[in-house]
Amino acid sequence: MAPRLTIVTPSLNQAAFVERTLRSVLDQGYENLEYLVVDGGSTDGSVDVIRRYEDRLAWWVSEPDRGQTDAINKALRRATGDIVAYINSDDYYLPGAFATAVALLEANPDALWAAGASRFVDADGNVQHVWRPTLPVSRARYWLAGARWSAPQPSTFWRRECFERYGLFREDMHYVFDTEYAVRLAFNGHLPAITDEELAVRVVHEDAKSWDLRPFELEGIAMEREYRARLTRRERAEYAVKRGLIALGVHHAVDRVGRGLTKAGLLRR
Repeated sequence: MAPRLTIVTPSLNQAAFVERTLRSVLDQGYENLEYLVVDGGSTDGSVDVIRRYEDRLAWWVSEPDRGQTDAINKALRRATGDIVAYINSDDYYLPGAFATAVALLEANPDALWAAGASRFVDADGNVQHVWRPTLPVSRARYWLAGARWSAPQPSTFWRRECFERYGLFREDMHYVFDTEYAVRLAFNGHLPAITDEELAVRVVHEDAKSWDLRPFELEGIAMEREYRARLTRRERAEYAVKRGLIALGVHHAVDRVGRGLTKAGLLRR
């Protein structure tokens, strides 16, 4: 029996997209799937779409909530899967995504989470770019707090142990809560197993939450300040040097040197 996989879809007034999302999960053919859908009280016909698939859902609800993180956490409290992921109702998984993600975690038993690449397309399906996961050059906490490493959320899968040990998504955050969770795990010594294989698609359209990036940037700055405040005096000094290198535009060269030294065993991560 394959590991039990829980997928969560939060949704609000996405009738134009939600059926494709639902089908992308259910058509994976994954044998041990638990699918939870949390609708925030849609009034655009989304509920009618969800009802057409309710016999294939483990649980769903349509009721007002306090936002995206509240909706996701509501489902996570019900999740019974060994592995958990969430996909927004205007995004969708690519065929074979679940098998790839599960195999990646099974091949890396010490990893608490895994991430693949996400394809970004416009409303007409034209590919804009592909976001591939990256790892930080160093495990130093000052680097984890502010380095430009990333894991695309639509293609991220967590072992349920993550949420049992480190809590759920922060409900006081509405834009970069997934980024904060990645940093939270990294601060506790858990970086993801990654693959360049594309697992999911994010649809960029005018009604998408991510259409306006300014709120994400502002919340991201506040998050970075919060984590920076947790650093020791020495770590803050190292962080200041790193930020200075970024400002000078030479940090990529430093990253390459750091990776070379690490590979040669001359620099401890």
